[in-house]
Amino acid sequence: MQNKNFLILNILALLGVLTINALANILPINGMNTGEISARYPSLFTPAGFTFSIWSVIYLLLIGFVLVQFSIQRKPYFTELSLWFLASCVFNMSWILVWHYQLIYASVLIMLSLLFSLTKIFLLLQKQELSTPKEKLFIILPFTFYLSWICVATIANISALLVSLSWDGGHLAPSVWTILMISVASLIGIFIAERYREPAFLLVLIWAFFGIYSKWNGTENQSISTTALSELILLVILFFVFQFGLRKKSVS
Repeated sequence: MQNKNFLILNILALLGVLTINALANILPINGMNTGEISARYPSLFTPAGFTFSIWSVIYLLLIGFVLVQFSIQRKPYFTELSLWFLASCVFNMSWILVWHYQLIYASVLIMLSLLFSLTKIFLLLQKQELSTPKEKLFIILPFTFYLSWICVATIANISALLVSLSWDGGHLAPSVWTILMISVASLIGIFIAERYREPAFLLVLIWAFFGIYSKWNGTENQSISTTALSELILLVILFFVFQFGLRKKSVS
């Protein structure tokens, strides 16, 4: 009975996320859409606007997850998975609300909470035997993509907070900090892809770096664009290495 309740709650939670995100731009919440809020805190790390279309892919995969969840409702891990998924949905909706009311400190805290909940889901799934195409596509992939994008979003959110505080980068120029953040994001992606044999994690980073490259190519921030392109090429190479050259590690 408990698992049946989670099936319903998971569907309702995702519907809530989709509704809040839609209203954020349709109404829009507090008179500004999500992109307009971002424009108020112009971070050099934030990729071009088209990059955020990745949300459509993530949400389609999550819809697939709540449909496929019926096939795993009797699995021992389903309850824990559902609890963390519900938490992630609450954090997602909460972030939209505080972001639109420009509560930047709160948005960072909520984003970190969302990152934590997705990390718990990712690690939980890594311990399971999920090998069928359906399980890989609609259980593992949605949360791999989601976690990867939230890693990027967390860095961008912290960058926006620093912009709101008028932080000038200290002894380093903002462009240098951005290059360092791109490198850190790349290293995180490489570690996760190699450690857990999840090359799909790199695909989202590749897309994000393409957005950064496109935004700054041919501008005064060409060094950022060049770095993003270099990391993009590296991750493309490593994606194929991890996808076709290595076996998946077991996770204790």
